[in-house]
Amino acid sequence: MKPEHKPEAKDRILQAAGRLFSEKGYEGTRVYEIADAAGVNKALIYYYFHNKEDILDSLIDSLMIGVYQIALEFVDNCVRAMVQDGRLSIAGDRFLFAHGEALKYFKRQLNRYYADIIDYVLENRRVVRIAMLESLKGGKYKGSLFRIMQLLDSGPENSLHSSLKAAAQDVNYHEDLVFFEFFFVIIPLVSMAAFYDDYKEKSLLSDERLKELALSSYATLAEGLGARHIALAPQED
Repeated sequence: MKPEHKPEAKDRILQAAGRLFSEKGYEGTRVYEIADAAGVNKALIYYYFHNKEDILDSLIDSLMIGVYQIALEFVDNCVRAMVQDGRLSIAGDRFLFAHGEALKYFKRQLNRYYADIIDYVLENRRVVRIAMLESLKGGKYKGSLFRIMQLLDSGPENSLHSSLKAAAQDVNYHEDLVFFEFFFVIIPLVSMAAFYDDYKEKSLLSDERLKELALSSYATLAEGLGARHIALAPQED
């Protein structure tokens, strides 16, 4: 017989685990503490999850799926759509825009994409912090952050790259772009999310102001990246 429980019990367990893992560390958190914090009995946790490791797997998987979905939506709705209607062509890792208005439109969409990513990682900053801490410790989760590199993988199993490839056969991620994206775009975002609450407490800045600063910083990064990888296509006479 299945145990009686409320539909939202699993979500409460994950939220409680995320908070405790972030505050006490994964190793320092016991299953009964998660049960107490979630307001459920310990048996219910084992109904949903095999063990504590399974809870952490679920938290990290959910984080990565969310990041992937946001990135895929941007690729499909902006990049691929612009390629298909002729406003954008891709040669290797260079984005060539048909005219200035197309470039302006892309930059607006890129800023919205950055805003969505920033909002998402801040909403899930406890899990981001856990992923960072566990990556530094070694062991099973030492490569958890490197799973984000799958977004930049050019293999056929990457739906992001496949979506781009379907629209522009010449697309290719060069190793210098992957290196820059991982260490100077992704890792700073992870660090911001991991230390966000501490910084907010010390700086006394509001959430709104901190998000403004984050988006402004990413806009600056985008401009630097764009100087090498974004240009107007040669115009015919």
